[in-house]
Amino acid sequence: MEWKIKEVVLMVVLSVACGVLYLGWSTLYLPVSALVGPVGANLMFGIWVIASPIVAYIIQKPGAAFIAEVAAAAVELLTGSHFGLSALLIGVLQGLGAELAFAVFRYKQYHVSVLMLSGAMAAVGSMLYSLIANGFGYYTTGTLLLTFIIQIISGMLLGGLLAKGIVDALIATGVLDHFAINKQDTQKDDNDEFIVRM
Repeated sequence: MEWKIKEVVLMVVLSVACGVLYLGWSTLYLPVSALVGPVGANLMFGIWVIASPIVAYIIQKPGAAFIAEVAAAAVELLTGSHFGLSALLIGVLQGLGAELAFAVFRYKQYHVSVLMLSGAMAAVGSMLYSLIANGFGYYTTGTLLLTFIIQIISGMLLGGLLAKGIVDALIATGVLDHFAINKQDTQKDDNDEFIVRM
């Protein structure tokens, strides 16, 4: 499936914006982690995967979720994230997880539950990276389960649900009128026009 230039440009703009947001969120993570501990700080997780559902929801093409997340993670890395190279590596697995949620529905469903599933699957990718990087022995069973549960909830809410709200707000401004997210409305308008002509 071919991408239009405007879709590529929009994805780049949104990925860069999300990457800068990720960097700021990474900086905020340190004091939050000091206050509530590293497990509690996982409540912040969902913001780090928001690029995937935002871009996928707007463009609605295979690969959009994965590319957006990896690009945003690369921007976070290049702008000086204290997480270093791991910011990019974890972004790859988060992007794969997020992409899988849309692939399961054959890139035809983009309602809020699918966007939230995308955030949850990104959390699975994140946990997979943590286990690969640190090993199972790094975590107690309780810590592992609690971290996983918190990341899934955060991914669903701060990733998927928040992405839905942000994109819907953008739709209301008219800036997304010529993107796939409005294709159903466009088709409806075309059908109405056809009926009038009949």
